Amino acid sequence: MSGGHRSFDEQLRTAPLRPGCYLFRDAGGAVLYVGKARELRRRVQVYRRAGADGRARLAELLDHAASAEFFVTDTEKEAILLEDRLVKLHQPPLNVRLKDDKSFLLIHLDTTHRWARLGLGRRKRRGGGEYYGPYPSAAAARRAKRLLQKAFGLRDCSDHTLANRSRACLKHAIGLCAAPCVGAVGAGDYAAALDGAREVLGGKVGERLQLERRRMAQAAEQLEYESALRARDRIQALEALAAPQKVRLAADRDFDVLGIDERGHFAALEYREGDWIGSRRGVLPLFEEPAVAVGQLLSALYRADGREIPPEVLVGALPEEAQGIEAWLGERAGHRVRLRAPARGEKRALVRLAESNARSQRGERPSAPWPVVAERLGVLAKHAPPAVVDCVDVSHLQGKDRVASKVRFVEGRADRAHYRRYLVGGGEGNDDFAAMDEVVGRVLGRAAEEGLADLIVLDGGKLQLDAGLRAAAAAGREAPLVALAKARKGRGPVAAEERLFLPGRPDPVILERGSPERLFLERIRDEAHRFAISYHRRRRENVRLVLEEVPGIGPARRKLLLDHCQGDLPALASQPTEALAALPGMTADLAQAVQDHLRKAF
Repeated sequence: MSGGHRSFDEQLRTAPLRPGCYLFRDAGGAVLYVGKARELRRRVQVYRRAGADGRARLAELLDHAASAEFFVTDTEKEAILLEDRLVKLHQPPLNVRLKDDKSFLLIHLDTTHRWARLGLGRRKRRGGGEYYGPYPSAAAARRAKRLLQKAFGLRDCSDHTLANRSRACLKHAIGLCAAPCVGAVGAGDYAAALDGAREVLGGKVGERLQLERRRMAQAAEQLEYESALRARDRIQALEALAAPQKVRLAADRDFDVLGIDERGHFAALEYREGDWIGSRRGVLPLFEEPAVAVGQLLSALYRADGREIPPEVLVGALPEEAQGIEAWLGERAGHRVRLRAPARGEKRALVRLAESNARSQRGERPSAPWPVVAERLGVLAKHAPPAVVDCVDVSHLQGKDRVASKVRFVEGRADRAHYRRYLVGGGEGNDDFAAMDEVVGRVLGRAAEEGLADLIVLDGGKLQLDAGLRAAAAAGREAPLVALAKARKGRGPVAAEERLFLPGRPDPVILERGSPERLFLERIRDEAHRFAISYHRRRRENVRLVLEEVPGIGPARRKLLLDHCQGDLPALASQPTEALAALPGMTADLAQAVQDHLRKAF
């Protein structure tokens, strides 16, 4: 073990040239992160080179890490075992976070009734019929169910509905149900359709396709075009059901598939006897290259006692300590475990599927208690955790009616008593940076009466932040300002993410998708934008009311005039009367009446 009172950078530079584990501690001695390596010194150099990295979790680690501690082992396997014990002991906040997915949807054939019912379920129940699947998403399961209905006409209504219908429902009219409720299909034909559905769900689609193609050809030959069209629809449904899928595999094998996306989200898909039965997902600190991240994830996934470990694990890249991890997993599992990084074929497609599942969780919106959000905001902004957060948004309509809004959240909740609206620069102009300068100055000018927020978020990028800082300097005040730049697709990988600009830092921090701090900042920014837009609407409504008082100006002419002047009624009053009279539907008398009324109003 090594550590001491040397600087953090010096500790990293002189790390041991041996296998082992490393701990990063904060200034108070709390363990932030535990890692392992085949060669400690080479592994930890990434933290010395990463000062300008924009990734939020790496920035969080580097901002808080004050010292490093190293534990040397003789072998990679010993390092893996030691990492397991250290993580359990210290439970560091920046190591891998795991969560279990809810169960996947299954196709359910309820055969307890004379007319079998097609439905969906999440768990198999004894005596409840037959189950097929699972499917990777609710959308995939519902699509499969609809295709089966289209191909075989099985009902999906409740037994009560079936028993009480006097005429067929709409699903029969559009070809999704054979309507056994009104006797439109016989028991024998319905049983044959049920057998067909069983075959397809069991993977035997080819024979059924050949049968339907023969039926379509025969019906077309006999000029029975409606029957031919129904057969064609069934063929299309069967072909869609027969398309290659990765939920049920031909071979009955047990294995797991790990996928990690570029932001550190991961998914571990579990296949047992060839069926995809579930997955685990979460986030890991993506500080290093993908192979290193795979090694961290493997250790975390199978650390729990009693966790089933399959004979094979598919990954996107093999970690350098692959042999040591295989030995460790084999010891825990009681059988040999192989790690494989497939380059092509079905197994490579499964790894890509796992990576897609990892990316899919970015849109999730996990809730987090305010102290957690405040702590993470404080880390990002390099301030104490805020209790009061303001957000300022500047808005205009084509350079007209320039307004701004300020909203306030206290401990994560909207404080509408402190919402404010501003008419910026008399409502004229399209200089967003001058507008932000003005609004921040006005916000700071009223801070003595309304209180200064612990954090002020400006909607925009670096230039808006610079404008806000100029306003603060002119006011002679220290202001906790940051700027939130909205994700813009098509403008490069950095601009495609939400970015937080901080004073004195040239590069933005990339906010991790789905993280509590990003979700809160997006929420307060959206609220500020909504409040500004509502101000626009109210002012436009007031303008509309002014025009309603002019005799002869109805809804159509009112819209025409508002569009013509873009809401700027004083400008409309000063235009030549002849130009106004030349608009469609206007006359010289009406134009004169409108301008006379506006001159009185303004």
